[in-house]
Amino acid sequence: MANLADQHIEIRPITEDEWPAWEHSAARAFGEHSDPVMQAFIRSITEIERILDAFQNGRVVGSAASHTFELTVPGALVPFPFVDIVTVQPTHRRRGPLIRMMRQQMEDFRERGEFVTGLTASESSIYSRYGWGIAVWGEDWSISREHTIMSCAPAPSGETRFVDPDEMRQIWPGVYDRVWRDRGSMFNISDV
Repeated sequence: MANLADQHIEIRPITEDEWPAWEHSAARAFGEHSDPVMQAFIRSITEIERILDAFQNGRVVGSAASHTFELTVPGALVPFPFVDIVTVQPTHRRRGPLIRMMRQQMEDFRERGEFVTGLTASESSIYSRYGWGIAVWGEDWSISREHTIMSCAPAPSGETRFVDPDEMRQIWPGVYDRVWRDRGSMFNISDV
């Protein structure tokens, strides 16, 4: 087996023309098959300029993407890149591409002034070596009933009714947009 340290692996953002190869590679890394419906959905939510790939001999061997959000924190609204679709092909695992992509991605965040970020991971223990930490293990709250009275009860207005998914997609973004900036730890969401 050849030593990857002796082989050139380039870490860089992808181009629009490289997107299909990236999507195919990401699907394969997650044990999925690439199909036109999923491709269209993934393309609609990805920002090409925020996808870093590891290339070897013109082939995608790893990737790390992020999505642009904003996060509410006390007294401010801050940029919040959400890391997603981090992959390394089975042929290149434990050989260096991941650490290089993670370092480059973190450096890109710093250069953009993005100092708070998040990710969910199927293998969370991997990411501590790149500076990630667990935000919370879990919560279990018990609150006595006498402490659950609303201090400022809402004035009833409007109506409550069930809606189908298509109608929900028309109504919900406006409702969410009216409240997310004023609630701690909420972030903006896509309309997808």
